[in-house]
Amino acid sequence: MAVVAEPELAELLLDRCLRPLEAKGEFGALIEESVRGHLDRGRHIREVARSAHVHVNTVRYRLRRFEELTGTSRGPPDTAVELNWALAARELETPPRGPAGPVRGGDLS
Repeated sequence: MAVVAEPELAELLLDRCLRPLEAKGEFGALIEESVRGHLDRGRHIREVARSAHVHVNTVRYRLRRFEELTGTSRGPPDTAVELNWALAARELETPPRGPAGPVRGGDLS
């Protein structure tokens, strides 16, 4: 996996794309989950909402907050590559979550 071969780049992308979300606690984790779902489901917001059991506007809000908190636009194809890399690096640094997964809801600030 390229993430393992390039740890400095992985750290840079984590710092830019995901670590700013950590300051939001549980809500940051929900934002990250929505970003991951957005990429995994070919950027189809309705599919992300359906799989997360939330309203489509909730997903839109979380994706907008992602852009605001990280200064990263989800539009360019390069960003999708960087986000996938950062998410793969996150999986390597974080122990797996329990079977219940993350809790829905959280701070909306």
